[in-house]
Amino acid sequence: MPELPEVETIRRQLLPIYQGETIEHVECRKVRIFQNVTPEKFARSLKGRKILDIGRYGKFCIFNCDSVWATFHLGMSGIFLEDKRDSFHPQHIHIQIHFSSGKKLYFQDVRKFGKVWLFKEQPEFANLGVDPTTRKFTLNNFRKLVTLRQMNIKFLLMNQAVLAGIGNIYANEILFNAGISPLRKSNKLKEKGIADLYSSIKLILNQAIKKFGTSYSAYRTVSGEPGTNQHFLKVYQRAGQECYRCGKTIKKIVMGSRSTFYCPNCQK
Repeated sequence: MPELPEVETIRRQLLPIYQGETIEHVECRKVRIFQNVTPEKFARSLKGRKILDIGRYGKFCIFNCDSVWATFHLGMSGIFLEDKRDSFHPQHIHIQIHFSSGKKLYFQDVRKFGKVWLFKEQPEFANLGVDPTTRKFTLNNFRKLVTLRQMNIKFLLMNQAVLAGIGNIYANEILFNAGISPLRKSNKLKEKGIADLYSSIKLILNQAIKKFGTSYSAYRTVSGEPGTNQHFLKVYQRAGQECYRCGKTIKKIVMGSRSTFYCPNCQK
């Protein structure tokens, strides 16, 4: 599933291409991705509107279309493409946006777990926690999130009501970088561990954004290219291989039905 770095990569690529562009018309297929709006109303509501900005919160991509906000969650396989010829699955392109300049934007979702909303006001995401790339994500605020909860630290990182945007791949990498076992309880972390974890969240997410995200299956950038961060992962999908830090063997366990990768020697 695309996580914060993948969605932020997409946002940064979309913005210079489509900001200021006027939507001429929209074509939508009748698929289950539409949540609070029908495909027909979605297309009708966007016609003639200008894209003023493209934002992101957590894993959500938000198009400010001049008083309406088209909001996308990519699910497991949702991607945006500038050129239809870059699609490996054109039969799964569910939304085609045509601009008056001649530009086009395609939303493809093979597995149809993505979601699309249309709001008349800018969405506030009241049910989501703090986005780690915003100013609200301070060490002091993070300390409160960690110490006031008695839960597994990996589950805390992935809990969208606590931190918006971190999924399984980056939770594994963040904990390895911080030297913290995924089996630790959040309220048992000492001050140094909290500070290390806070720094690791910012470091790992920013590094992944610079490498255009992690591609293991469906995720592609707007130009149809895979991200490159998968070549720099330290523990994720490396079970049975040597730890880059100590040379011991990376272990895989299952936690909450999700695969977890860590070095028992480096992560305490």
